[in-house]
Amino acid sequence: MKKIFHILFPIPLALLLTACLGDNYEQPNAAVYGSAIDAETGELILQDMGGEGSYIEMLEMAYSKPDTRRLNFKTDGTYRDNNFFKGDYRVQFNLTNFDPSTVELISKDSDIREAVDTAGKTFKIIHLNGDTQMEIKAKPWCRVTVKDIVFDEAKQRVLAKFEVECTTRDKLKEIGLFCDPSPHVSYSINNYGDNSTKRVAVNKVLTGPQEFTLKMPLTMFQDRDSDKDYYLRVGAHTSAVDARWNYAPAVKLHIVKKEIVQKPLGIRWDLFDSKYLDMWEAGKHKSVAQLYFDTKDYKSGDGSVVTVSYSEAESNGYTQFLSPGEGKGGIKPVFDISAIPAEGCHMLLTLNVSDASHFERSAFGQIEIGSNGIFDDEECAWTFGMFELRNGWQTLDLSLPGGAYIGELRRKRINWFRFYHLHEFNGPTTVKFDEIRFYYKTMMESCDDIAGWQSAGALKLDEADCQEGEGSVSTVNGASGIRLQKTWGAEIVPTPFEGGHFQFWLYVSDASAFNGVDNQVEIGSGGKADTDELNWKLPTLQDGWNKVDLKLSDATSVGEPMNLKAMNWFRIYSQTTAPAGTVTVKVDRLRFYKEGTDMSLADFDD
Repeated sequence: MKKIFHILFPIPLALLLTACLGDNYEQPNAAVYGSAIDAETGELILQDMGGEGSYIEMLEMAYSKPDTRRLNFKTDGTYRDNNFFKGDYRVQFNLTNFDPSTVELISKDSDIREAVDTAGKTFKIIHLNGDTQMEIKAKPWCRVTVKDIVFDEAKQRVLAKFEVECTTRDKLKEIGLFCDPSPHVSYSINNYGDNSTKRVAVNKVLTGPQEFTLKMPLTMFQDRDSDKDYYLRVGAHTSAVDARWNYAPAVKLHIVKKEIVQKPLGIRWDLFDSKYLDMWEAGKHKSVAQLYFDTKDYKSGDGSVVTVSYSEAESNGYTQFLSPGEGKGGIKPVFDISAIPAEGCHMLLTLNVSDASHFERSAFGQIEIGSNGIFDDEECAWTFGMFELRNGWQTLDLSLPGGAYIGELRRKRINWFRFYHLHEFNGPTTVKFDEIRFYYKTMMESCDDIAGWQSAGALKLDEADCQEGEGSVSTVNGASGIRLQKTWGAEIVPTPFEGGHFQFWLYVSDASAFNGVDNQVEIGSGGKADTDELNWKLPTLQDGWNKVDLKLSDATSVGEPMNLKAMNWFRIYSQTTAPAGTVTVKVDRLRFYKEGTDMSLADFDD
């Protein structure tokens, strides 16, 4: 007889109960959807995603202590959530890119009423019943309008021109340019954007719409896909409490990454690379809270030196204090910059600041270099009022002739660096130091904008035809000829009188209208013509671009001798033999240089 055995496996009682009861829970039976709309323009208020985006907070009124439901927006400014139950909900806003005090709720599906809580605060209630529309009309903190976003393949960068209008008196804290393969690109989705354009500090109140320009290099495209489409978006962020970023629509660009070999500028002092790590000791000075070497986030060499500052109250001293080798004779070996003419010697300092708002320009603090290993001796210093920091990586261009001196700096033996700043802000601020370079700055005027220029004819910036940089200053002849001039604050001419040259590019569409007539090139320190001036007659010109090179010693002097440490004026004028408005004149790259100088150390090498 065949026997059959049945094997029974025990089933947990909890599992049985779950299986029996699971279908008995009430399922969500309501949804809410809608969009955030600019109350004045009627346009959608575009959003960031996730934790950086705006929230709608919904509290179910059926409970005395309800949980807060947060509804996230999509980047296009719309939202939808299907997981609600029918009933009354309190609606409130805290973290938004629109002003909560201006919110108006509109629904075609439900009544919206106001109530007052126990604290006397007025709030809005909406009843959800099935699919319920809830439109949010409000003022965005700021409106961002794109003028132009283009990819310049030759210069390997993205150029964005846009306008920002703030709707409140809060400061515009920062602006940004972001890049990603995703059309949802934003501050939080910015995998291909550059740190130099992610958070650019503005920190001022806008009295009306203001135009901005951001240039994004393709540094983040190294070792990544290129020759494909990417999305670019500009944004703005005000200082209003709990404000989020506002955005313009994303723009799709086709980007082709090409390798551009950059000319190394000047002489590099690799002070912040691993070879000098033993000079940067944590805790060496009482005001350094943290100090470490970063091999992942740097611009050149093999890393960056990082320090973290705190407020004066927290650190009981200076918030930033880096001074390698103090009291030990400084860095070994010493650094020689004597090959660079003293009149034009500049120092480039590359650094990254996590929060530039902590570094007030009026606060006590300096950047210093020296030649005797200790501060306040054989020192050149720059106070924070002489420059302005911004968030992210940046390079400060510091003039040695324009610095403040204690004693005589021995240019053959630079051996010491210090950075400090005294501020009152609480919380840490991270600063990364990557590179110092010394170079010969010959450039006086790049002609990359028309600010400060005056002319007898209409002025414009010609971005398509220039000899360097972003453009050339262009004008046409008037009834009496050409009058084109630029005024500055006092500038130091980077060359001595003997052996010094003044050089610029000059374009003329019809050289015959200039040759043989009264003309002159003038520079001066008196702020106007015929005052503390040097002048020359123009050389014979040809149609198109001409390089005009003039020796300072060949000039005619008018008035008192020109002060080469306070140049503030340039002019070119000429009669013309052509009718007004028929001759085009452009100028570009005004610079000074010294004969016999090693121009490989200069900003431009012909």
